[in-house]
Amino acid sequence: MKEILVSQPEYVSNFSCIGPACEDHCCKQWDITLDKNTYKKYLKSEIPGVKNIAVENIALTKKSHSNWAMIKLNEKGNCSYLEPDNLCQIHRTMGAEALSKTCSTYPRYNVFYKKEVIESLTLSCPEAARKVLFNETALNINNQTVTQVAFNDTADLNVEGKIVNLFSANLLMAPQNRIEHNLYALVCFLLYTEKLTGSLDSKFAKMESVYTTLVQQMDSGEIVQAMGKVSAEQKLELALLGGIQQAIGYGLNARGKVTLLRYGKELNQYFDVNFTEQEISEHLLRLKQGWDQIALPWLGQRPYILRNYFQYRLYHDRFAIDQSIPVLKQLYVLVVDYFYIKSVLSAHALAHGSLTEQAIIDVMYSYHSYRQHNKIATKSFIAEIDRVKRNDDLSVLQLLV
Repeated sequence: MKEILVSQPEYVSNFSCIGPACEDHCCKQWDITLDKNTYKKYLKSEIPGVKNIAVENIALTKKSHSNWAMIKLNEKGNCSYLEPDNLCQIHRTMGAEALSKTCSTYPRYNVFYKKEVIESLTLSCPEAARKVLFNETALNINNQTVTQVAFNDTADLNVEGKIVNLFSANLLMAPQNRIEHNLYALVCFLLYTEKLTGSLDSKFAKMESVYTTLVQQMDSGEIVQAMGKVSAEQKLELALLGGIQQAIGYGLNARGKVTLLRYGKELNQYFDVNFTEQEISEHLLRLKQGWDQIALPWLGQRPYILRNYFQYRLYHDRFAIDQSIPVLKQLYVLVVDYFYIKSVLSAHALAHGSLTEQAIIDVMYSYHSYRQHNKIATKSFIAEIDRVKRNDDLSVLQLLV
């Protein structure tokens, strides 16, 4: 027997579907695939409604045994098995064990390594967003060892990447008035570690040393002083906001689009094509004032929200562990996501005079419906960032001020 380490954050163990009480149910606007056995089970069901829908509203794809068929969506974009009370007919009549893999697993998301399993939830689910963001202990991780016949048929987890990930997570946990101070320290840490050579032991010692120095600099206020010397680049900010808004408007075809576009309209009013360059510059400053004067005091009473978000992203995205994207680019993408979310929330705070828990959930789940479920959109998103920043990784600092 082989031992497998399973990591499960508290937000996973605390999650359960809230069904029709959900802000935006998950039975619409995406592909619901069926494996061959599940398709046949529905087709041969003795329950008339289940069988009739299978005959009329399931299309055969036969791409593979696991992707044998797909449920057609109705005129509202909903799954054909969704009932008027927003509950699933399959679940109600046949039980949870009859659900497709798509339906039985979402929003759960597991990543398998040879000797480890990382359990998570996708933030595109409103209830998952609530569990991740609004519990101070949500990111407490329970590690347990399970035994199975063989190791998972996947590659080993990258050890050096995991060490970088752990140092990064700890830098983000250091108490600061603004999460941007932690992100600045993280940039400094990654710029240093990217240049390290030699054995992993020698690298670890140097990482530990620079980590200790950066924590001391955050405590002493040196990081704040260093950030004060960085100037914002409004052309970069405007280009990123415009690019993301356009990509969302044309590229998003998933659950959450209506919600995200509704909040996006509050942001769009600051960037009308008829505004002069001076007016747009003033509007960018106004958004920052909205963050500083309205959003930040509200978040300051709930400091765990932003810290949980970044801790979640480092854990869920396997920051530095995933070697498919350079770590500095991973950081840039993360900061751009935050910059956009921050801008949308600032516009909302200015429009309504305050933030609310519901606004946080709405923006987070709808934005991540776009970011976490479309590989083509993600590639386009990264390409747009590269175009705007012109491969200057240091310009990420300008998005923190």
